[in-house]
Amino acid sequence: MRPSPLFQGFSPEEVEEALVYFRPLPYPKGRLVFRQGDLGQALYLVGRGQVRLFRLHLGGQERTLGYLGEGEIFGEMSLLEGKERTASALTEAESLLYALYPEEYFALIRRFPLVAHNLARILAARLREADLEMDLLSFEEAKSRVAYALLKLLRQGQGPLFRLRHQELAALAGTSRETVTRALHELRALGAVRLGPGEVEVVAPELLEEVAFGLA
Repeated sequence: MRPSPLFQGFSPEEVEEALVYFRPLPYPKGRLVFRQGDLGQALYLVGRGQVRLFRLHLGGQERTLGYLGEGEIFGEMSLLEGKERTASALTEAESLLYALYPEEYFALIRRFPLVAHNLARILAARLREADLEMDLLSFEEAKSRVAYALLKLLRQGQGPLFRLRHQELAALAGTSRETVTRALHELRALGAVRLGPGEVEVVAPELLEEVAFGLA
């Protein structure tokens, strides 16, 4: 498993000790880990595979929030609050997840108080990203939305070559498939991406960032 920000500052031996508090759960590809509206019970750590987070809005429109890979966590808000899940989680590949339930969480932070600090840092970073994304998706043009969606995937450790359908990218960018197709061709004309059958390759991430923030 890749290093997790949840265990930042830990030695390899301490990571192994901390994982004892988690419950390993294997999932096949295409299995729901939890559904939007379910009562939250656990935080999940991705040990292997990939998980997609998505939300269904009124009218049934699906919005992809992100893709999580090895070492990343999700479901932490429900662990801390014990309230309903605000999104659904689906495995995009055969995966091994580590579930941390409330009783074990409190035992873990008694043993390793740094976990609570690291979790707070993760939450703060996600809040900053959510604020930025809200501004971008509310005010910027479609080209910027698509550029930001690709940057988000890069930050999540994916790429630079993405094999994904335009509809999948549309769900992440919060726009339509037709709009994504048009925006990708504009990004290709700028030299930010290369397009092939069923794939998008980011060739100039710095330029992509300029586009996302309206600088190009």
